[in-house]
Amino acid sequence: MSTIYLPYTRHCFVCGAENPHGLQLRFRFEDDEIRSDFLPKPQHTGYKGVVHGGIIGSALDETMFWAAAFEPRQFYVSAELTVRYLKLVETAQPYLLVARMTGEKRKLRLTAAELRDATGAVCATATATFFPMRPDNIRLAMEDFCVDPQTLSPMEFFPGLR
Repeated sequence: MSTIYLPYTRHCFVCGAENPHGLQLRFRFEDDEIRSDFLPKPQHTGYKGVVHGGIIGSALDETMFWAAAFEPRQFYVSAELTVRYLKLVETAQPYLLVARMTGEKRKLRLTAAELRDATGAVCATATATFFPMRPDNIRLAMEDFCVDPQTLSPMEFFPGLR
């Protein structure tokens, strides 16, 4: 199966290429899942050597956003996020974020995600519910996307915005 690299923004805390304090994650669609490699930095700690739970929650939330948005090619916002922390996540260690759709209820998209360590062990799990973004906010979001020939352009990913 081929890999599709997804667009990213300039300023987002999770995917913002120009956010020096952010995670700067890049997402891809691979094997029917959204994935991202994650290498937490020392500035992402809650206490020495351990990644802050809010950072983990943010990374899982963004991964699930792409799972919700991928098939309908539509913007969504988080309506509910639940995270379960299973083991310590250390800085300077490689991790993999994986998310997928789990269902739909009317306008809502239901998702699930995992944060896995290099051995494949699950360190955290999450579920989220997403609601379609208001049209006036979509235009603002579109203004922050980067143009990168290695990823789908925002207009390719969200064709309904032309």
